[in-house]
Amino acid sequence: MLIWKGRWLEKHEAYISLEEPCLLYGGLVYETLRTYNRKLFAGKYHFDRLKASASCLHIKIDMNYENFRKIISEGVEKINCDVSVRIMLLPRGNISAFGFEIKSYELIIFLEKLNISKFPEKVKVSLSKVRKIDDLATPAYLKIVGRTDILLAKMEKGDAYDIIMLGSKGQVCEGTFSNVFLVKNNTVVTPSLDSGILPGITRKNVIDLCKSLGITVEERWVEPIELCDADELFLTHTSRGIVPVDELSSCKTYSKSVGRFLASKFEEYIGSIEENWL
Repeated sequence: MLIWKGRWLEKHEAYISLEEPCLLYGGLVYETLRTYNRKLFAGKYHFDRLKASASCLHIKIDMNYENFRKIISEGVEKINCDVSVRIMLLPRGNISAFGFEIKSYELIIFLEKLNISKFPEKVKVSLSKVRKIDDLATPAYLKIVGRTDILLAKMEKGDAYDIIMLGSKGQVCEGTFSNVFLVKNNTVVTPSLDSGILPGITRKNVIDLCKSLGITVEERWVEPIELCDADELFLTHTSRGIVPVDELSSCKTYSKSVGRFLASKFEEYIGSIEENWL
């Protein structure tokens, strides 16, 4: 179900016009969230990131976080189970082939039953030939539908779980929907924010989890050769938490002991952090 213009609608009641500006010209900002035990995970972090993306399009979200959370909580009660949540901002204004001047927006909150499929027997990743768009062209933190770099990289994915993208200077960045971690000599390494990555919220929690367990973490630029030299590789993203990787491009296999250990501790850890449940 979704809420649009203050009304709850079933999915079959929603439609989009062929003249919808974001369909014709782009500009649809979004965020994806989920619940654990029917409680919204890291809602404030996601809301702040939504506002940061909107600010790139000079949109100021006038809803406060308390109302945002209240709406989602109401939807969770209606569906009566754990949910995935997709937030969409539809731009409104003087939008055409001749200009893109946004004056307002419409907010859509779409909730559906959380459906987490089983991991494949082997979690494989590969390296994309498509480079991430440089920050000078498109900020890495801008979550907007139709990013061409991510779209073209996904077309290469094949049977891989995700595909890892490099930056304009050849540095390891992230997957098309995930952040990347590697393990070498019991040190956990992840590309730093200045590598040109999305500041993942699960990523942040995993870094803090490692520190709480006394595991050394390095946030820095990562060279592609380090993926081949690593003992382990794992991904993080909102819907699945921590995903240990078995194989890189059919040429490198990994141990999964640290990744599995962190995955076993993840839900307990995030549940203990008050800021995740504000």
